[in-house]
Amino acid sequence: MSSTLADTALAAEVNGESYDLERPLETDSDLRFLTFDSPEGKSVLWHSSAHILGAAAEQFLGAVLCRGPSTDRGFYHDFFLGKERTVQGSQLPILEQICQRMAADAQPFRRLEVSQDQLRQLFKDNPFKLRVIEEKVTGPTATVYGCGTLVDLCRGPHLRHAGQIGGLKLLATSSVWRSPGSLEPLQRVLGISFPTPELLRAWEAQREEAESRDHRRIGKEQELFFFHELSPGSCFFLPRGTRVYNALVAFIRAEYARRGFSEVKTPTVFSVKLWKQSGHWGHYRENIFALQPKGSDPARHPTETLALKPMNCPAHCLMFAHRPRSWRELPVRLADFGALHRAEASGGLGGLTRLWRFQQDDAHIFCAPEQLQAEIRGCLDFLCSVYAVLGFSFSLSLSTRPSSFLGEPRLWDHAEQVLQQALEESGEPWALKPGDGAFYGPKIDVHLQDALGRPHQCGTIQLDFQLPMRFNLQYKGQAGALERPVLIHRAVLGSVERLLAVLTESCGGKWPLWLSPFQVAVIPVGTEQEEYAREIQQSLQAAGLASDLDTDPGLTLSRKVRRAQLTHYNFQFVVGQKEQSKRTVNIRTRDNRRLGEWDLTAAVQRLLELQNARVSNAEEVF
Repeated sequence: MSSTLADTALAAEVNGESYDLERPLETDSDLRFLTFDSPEGKSVLWHSSAHILGAAAEQFLGAVLCRGPSTDRGFYHDFFLGKERTVQGSQLPILEQICQRMAADAQPFRRLEVSQDQLRQLFKDNPFKLRVIEEKVTGPTATVYGCGTLVDLCRGPHLRHAGQIGGLKLLATSSVWRSPGSLEPLQRVLGISFPTPELLRAWEAQREEAESRDHRRIGKEQELFFFHELSPGSCFFLPRGTRVYNALVAFIRAEYARRGFSEVKTPTVFSVKLWKQSGHWGHYRENIFALQPKGSDPARHPTETLALKPMNCPAHCLMFAHRPRSWRELPVRLADFGALHRAEASGGLGGLTRLWRFQQDDAHIFCAPEQLQAEIRGCLDFLCSVYAVLGFSFSLSLSTRPSSFLGEPRLWDHAEQVLQQALEESGEPWALKPGDGAFYGPKIDVHLQDALGRPHQCGTIQLDFQLPMRFNLQYKGQAGALERPVLIHRAVLGSVERLLAVLTESCGGKWPLWLSPFQVAVIPVGTEQEEYAREIQQSLQAAGLASDLDTDPGLTLSRKVRRAQLTHYNFQFVVGQKEQSKRTVNIRTRDNRRLGEWDLTAAVQRLLELQNARVSNAEEVF
């Protein structure tokens, strides 16, 4: 091992399994060292940091620890402080100092293998760990890790010592419930860490930029949307935000029409019998909002329980099955923007990125097996086309069979081969994610990058051989025999709300013309031009363009123009005596590019051309 690798290695991968660096090798092995540059290395550093945070919470708060995993953006630790206690924001710096002191002391991580009896004795005062031992520990022994005063149940791997954490920062605290029925909230503290102080400082600089672009801040400043405690996990879209939302949906609808999709509407409330038939009740029950009709008895008639739909696929299966189908109809492509509800943990809710109520550009394709390859290619082309217009770069990954899969292994093998072939033919780079598929089929996930280089999982293409069998979906084949269709789950935007959050932060409030709620500010030079300015605004509105009129008597012309530019109006139409007499407008862009005098009709027509073309740089090509 080189001296550089010795300094940067955080853990190792031995024959595909993650190992502590201190753990001895028992046989000849394939060995790969994990550094912070890899996702696996980041996970090790952040998981170890979560343990350090747990030790600090025990020491400073007397916390009863629940769990402390790594995430794709850092780590968190959940713990219990009692029914009445919460973590205060003022306590985070103290917790952070304790973590930093443990790192400075280079406290070693120690791996121990202990019996189930020893586990129960170690964690006799921790009901959360005892529950994990009861549910998850199936063998005679399990591993625990110690660091400083902390001993925690964990599979690992971990760092050699806490000194490999060169920079750590605690970010936020919230209350979460361990499950939907829990009465006692846990406290969650989130953090981020890095192997060097320099990386932490670079992250803090990027975070400062991200905060200036935070969609919640921009949403408030531009009056796009808001949230209210009387409807938790749901968003109120104001007129400007609704305009952006509708423009995005209209874009997808136009693509649907061009690509042979049929839009449908399906109910919001279904009997739980539907979710049991689909398999979601067994795999997804804790994320489903269940309802009990008035006067029904759930103990005597459990099938009377209703549920808000968390996804559209079972309803689309009912729609496919409601009458006999022929091979001549295939593929059937059903698209649905219906409202979905998912019971995410309340502590995980955050702005538009994670909601209880949201909409997807959800579509399901029912096709014959021989049509599958062409349909997957079409889905990939759909994704690439939309993301190109939105200005996102992206990466693709193939997620294969998980341990909890349903169905025949041979069907899974075939499905994975089809997806892999489509990815290879696409010419786009892609990565393999073994075991990361949905329980009903393998999938292609699309990870787009925003303007700050942050990844977001939005679009997906999933194959499903299970639902067609569960719903006994059939069509009459060319030979006259009944055959089983294949189902493709497909979303390009994914959650429209989440995609809007990503777009808002990527644009930083400077919307492209076709999405913008601030397309034109009409600014009269004086009161004599106000009537003409109103005519201009009416012409713009009649053409479907978003325009506002600034007749503020307290501001000079230059200050009105500057205010419009700071508000990020794509264009300003300034009208004085000359423009009024000639029925023209003097046009400037939000970057103060002066386009000169234009005939009003020609200017409106040019705006419509640029809007309909969905160009990203209308101000430059006007």
